[in-house]
Amino acid sequence: MKRTTLTARLVATFGAGALMLSACGGSGSASSGSASREAPERTIGTIGDQQDCGDPVEGGTLTLADFAEARSLNPAQTIATGYSGGTALAAVYDVLVRYDPQTQEFEPHLAEDVTSNEDLTQWTVTLRDGVTFSDGTPLNAQAVVDSVNWYLSSRGFDAAVIAPNLAGVRAEDDTTVVFDLKTPWATFPAMLGQAMGMIVAPAAIQAPEFQPIGAGPFTLDHYSPQEELVLNARDDYWGGDPSLDQLRFVWLNNDDARFETLESDGADVTVLRDPERVQAARDAGYRGYLTVQNLGNVVMLNSAEGRPAADPRVRQAIALAVDPAVLNQRVYGGVDVGSKAVFSELSQWHAPDVEVVPTDVERARALVEEAKADGFDGTIGYIGNSSASGRDQALALQAMLENAGFTVETELLQSTADIIQRVFVSRDYDLSQSGLSVSEEDPFQRLFTSFHSQSASNASGYANPELDALITELQGTEGKDRQEILAAIEELSQEDFPTLPLSPVTPFVPWQEDVHGVQPINEGMLLFGDAWIGECS
Repeated sequence: MKRTTLTARLVATFGAGALMLSACGGSGSASSGSASREAPERTIGTIGDQQDCGDPVEGGTLTLADFAEARSLNPAQTIATGYSGGTALAAVYDVLVRYDPQTQEFEPHLAEDVTSNEDLTQWTVTLRDGVTFSDGTPLNAQAVVDSVNWYLSSRGFDAAVIAPNLAGVRAEDDTTVVFDLKTPWATFPAMLGQAMGMIVAPAAIQAPEFQPIGAGPFTLDHYSPQEELVLNARDDYWGGDPSLDQLRFVWLNNDDARFETLESDGADVTVLRDPERVQAARDAGYRGYLTVQNLGNVVMLNSAEGRPAADPRVRQAIALAVDPAVLNQRVYGGVDVGSKAVFSELSQWHAPDVEVVPTDVERARALVEEAKADGFDGTIGYIGNSSASGRDQALALQAMLENAGFTVETELLQSTADIIQRVFVSRDYDLSQSGLSVSEEDPFQRLFTSFHSQSASNASGYANPELDALITELQGTEGKDRQEILAAIEELSQEDFPTLPLSPVTPFVPWQEDVHGVQPINEGMLLFGDAWIGECS
């Protein structure tokens, strides 16, 4: 067996990506009346001085004004990202593997080592000795196997990409777990840093109702829906007793409220996605962590049979009609990064030699007229968010599309959850504001989930054998060799438009000056096992 270590395989550059569902173009209340400013050069990674402050201060409660509520601590029912409650899951369960932004690599966490065979079809996980769940039972290989199989059989969110590619998982001995794959998968360990790698205790899934019993640094104290979730520190955590007494999660309606709460000391840490609020926090000098998400703000195109975008001419006309730079000015006052590229210039995977489709209203009109001559009535529906920025984006898009000959029927929904239901569950839409959030460290999984014809989570209805082949090739390719394949995916996307990119998203996690030891990991999640609150000694 070729013992290629995990850290040697999965070098990444910027930071974790985020939720494919909850982006939806930002949730702040920025409006078109904002003063126009030049978009600043983005810095991806740690922001501000993260100096070593000496010995941690013991005690206290850290409050996180989180982006979204984890309405369940069941990893099979909650999407494990930092924008959908995944940070709370990570606090209770930990992860087998974590992304380290400083080394820019995936590294073992609950695992001690992760290796592969020569052709990347088998990955072996060696567990740490002495790790226990919060109920005192050992976290051993059989517990991992049972947890993984439970997650897949429960159809957790990531099962859509894992199940078609996994031949089986087995315990080779008490500390060794082997994952056998159906096809080479170079970045498979990234999945061990998400929901499947959040190992639940045997008692959690053997009880009549699921119980949140994990191996993480915190345990459930109480949960008051729409109010707060409070977790207590464990005194037998494998990584050492946490300095904090409690970790408290609260949820606010938008980025304005989250930022104002941080400014008034009502929160120690928060999560911002709206470009203007991100820039305001940067201007205020907050320390924190900034990431990039490709396809963070997109117009989803429903290419299913019977929908207008099933016609490639309609998809191309939409792309030609829309100008992301104009949207940036009207919606975010110029502080966003408008781009039709799948991988914008912020991304390490940006393909500068691939021509991005221009804005050409005359060509768009001609294509719309061609489609109308073949029976298309020109009417297309658009679903947006009713927030101020969502409304501004909807109005701008409607004007651009109608200028190209479409008749646009706009429907604004009250919440991200409502958009998720229509787009990703019932799939009852023509066009929709959304976000697919393709991460820097592992573009494969979101590309597969969103666009591969065999993905159960492909809500776009898009099916293209050429794109399927490129995504499969990407799956088995390591490191920088992926660049050429991703450039080919970019080129195909600029020709056929499985979705319409509007901009990447650069989420920012700012924290107060007296907060230390927060560890950003993959998919926008945070670890608080080493966090503490206090003045530097």
